[in-house]
Amino acid sequence: MVKKTSLEGAVSIVTGGGGDIGGGIAEEFAAAGSDVVIADVDVLDTEYNQQSSEEIGGTTRAQKVVDRVEAEGQRAHVVDCDVTKADQVEAMVDEVVEEFGKIDVLANNAGVITVTTVEEMAEEEWDTVMDVNVKGMFLVSRAVIPHLRDSGGTIVNTASIAGSIGAAGLAHYCSSKHAVLGLTKSLSLELAPDVTVNALCPGIVETPMWSDVLTPETGEAYEDTIDRTIPMGRDQTPEDMGRLAVFLAENRNITGQSVVVDGGILQNVI
Repeated sequence: MVKKTSLEGAVSIVTGGGGDIGGGIAEEFAAAGSDVVIADVDVLDTEYNQQSSEEIGGTTRAQKVVDRVEAEGQRAHVVDCDVTKADQVEAMVDEVVEEFGKIDVLANNAGVITVTTVEEMAEEEWDTVMDVNVKGMFLVSRAVIPHLRDSGGTIVNTASIAGSIGAAGLAHYCSSKHAVLGLTKSLSLELAPDVTVNALCPGIVETPMWSDVLTPETGEAYEDTIDRTIPMGRDQTPEDMGRLAVFLAENRNITGQSVVVDGGILQNVI
């Protein structure tokens, strides 16, 4: 199956699609001509900061993404799905195929984070981060692969610059993102030549992950972190990630790669 080099007429699934980065990916997919399925959970897990379609101002975040997709002239569809539950994942895929008839693109984007040292970390906390960030990608990929083989499709995994470094208090998160890169490379070999598999690695994006979890823990303001760590002097945006996801989805001869969008952070620290 020869993969298309355009998203015109495609059907894309974005897990964690109600979050900031997921919303950016969904909107850019729509701008490129794809219908978009927003797969997310409907209750915010505040303990683990799971990005979700929680109520904000009477409108769910998922619905706001729907509005942006539809503003691009594309169909949007929301599915309630916990990516750590195989039965929910399989039901989600069945629903998408029934509604749209095919699947062309999977953006594995659902993710969670906390800040805790290994010495103080509960087993449940480790398991939650690994389950969402790694097991979730495995379960969704496994369920979608047969449909991607049929369509000559693509998988884009959201990793992180944390997949290339270590960080105190983030052993579980860094481990999960290292695992995402390993999954990406291995899966690209398993699915070639029918399906491409790549990863995008965000740097600092103004999401609850940074503003509510990471910068308060370090005692530094978000703006101070940008000034201190990013050579380009500016943070990254959900739209940056969405544009990269489109680029990776549309290119037939790019597979098994991880592409960093961080304004030069890794060049500054390695």
